[in-house]
Amino acid sequence: MYKNKILWFVLYCNFIGFSQNTKPSDTIYVYEEVIVYDTVFIEKPMDKMKFNKIIFTPKKDGKKAQLSFIQNNKTTIITVDSLLVESKRKPFPISWNFGIKFITGFNSNSFFKDFNDKVQMNFGLGVFIKKTLFHPSFAIGTGFDAFISTNTFNFDSTKNNSSLNGFYFTNDGNPKLFNSLNNQGFQIQIPLQFYWNIKKFTPSLGVFGNISSYKATFIGSSGAAPLSFDEMQLFAAKAYYFGYLAQLDYQLNKRWSVGLNYSFSNATNFIFKRSSNDTFAISKNITQNNFGVNLLYLF
Repeated sequence: MYKNKILWFVLYCNFIGFSQNTKPSDTIYVYEEVIVYDTVFIEKPMDKMKFNKIIFTPKKDGKKAQLSFIQNNKTTIITVDSLLVESKRKPFPISWNFGIKFITGFNSNSFFKDFNDKVQMNFGLGVFIKKTLFHPSFAIGTGFDAFISTNTFNFDSTKNNSSLNGFYFTNDGNPKLFNSLNNQGFQIQIPLQFYWNIKKFTPSLGVFGNISSYKATFIGSSGAAPLSFDEMQLFAAKAYYFGYLAQLDYQLNKRWSVGLNYSFSNATNFIFKRSSNDTFAISKNITQNNFGVNLLYLF
């Protein structure tokens, strides 16, 4: 019986010991990270926002600089440490312009002064094309002009004397006797111009080539035997001019403009032609001055 009591006492002590040996509790640590920003960057599509006024107030008396945006009578103030203004230059569009022009004016030709002629009136029509290059205000252009010079004389060598009176020999050696000249001409002109736009005004400078055609008659042989000057023959007379021009256009509206122009040109000979072999040239320095008014329409 004594042994049984000792056994129960040992079991009781073991039970008490195990019951007191509990598992320790877990500890959870919570950390809080606080990040402080003293600069805030705001990015918006500024090019799409319409502001009445933007005012920058620099730093003063310890206060940071401010940027004030005024829009629709409302003011938004942003404190800034620094301000960087970046100007982005947009590329200008390279554009083509097409148009037509109506031409009127008058010219003075040194060659026709030998026939007591002073000035001729010109009337015509032209087309032009311009292309913007390098700068929004700069353009280069060309075109095609055709105009008629009015008849101011019909010279007859049998009644008057001139520098053309006399005999001439064609390329195949046939003699021709000058008879008459009519200065009613048809002119074709191709310019190359450089334009600079200044608000509604557009001055330009350029060079050009010009072909002027007239009519002349010579007395020659018909080829019948015996050979004699028995036939009146019609020749086309042409002069090739090269020169420079100046023009000033004023824009009336989006489509219409009016312009003033002056041109000076020079030719070195007159070419008379009836056929491929019946042709000859007269060496003569000829100058021509032209003053005109253009009415231009832009498509």
